[in-house]
Amino acid sequence: MITSWDIYWITRLDGIHALALSIFIIFAVISCFVWIPLTTGDYKREIKRYYKLSAAALLISSILLVMIPTTKEAAAIYLIPKIVNNEQVQKIPDNAMKLLNTKMEAWIADMTEKKGKKEDKK
Repeated sequence: MITSWDIYWITRLDGIHALALSIFIIFAVISCFVWIPLTTGDYKREIKRYYKLSAAALLISSILLVMIPTTKEAAAIYLIPKIVNNEQVQKIPDNAMKLLNTKMEAWIADMTEKKGKKEDKK
């Protein structure tokens, strides 16, 4: 049973994903253009500390980007097993086959009756 809490978190996943992406981009830019060039100056010890923090944030945000599904993916993860495991859905192929057999038998019977009437007229 889907609760409103499930729906809420499924709809929030895109926002969480976008936040992780923005954190990743910010710290990637900071790492490439700020921390690395400044490590050559007199501020090596201070910069090293900030560089470790940004590297950790970059790692965490990249893990979040990989692990958090989008809204569509979360809906698929939640709904596909429920649909596939539904007994009524599993009966559809059997019912379709029964219907097809019934129709096929009716068409064959109809064709043989018409063929028999044509032969009687000749």
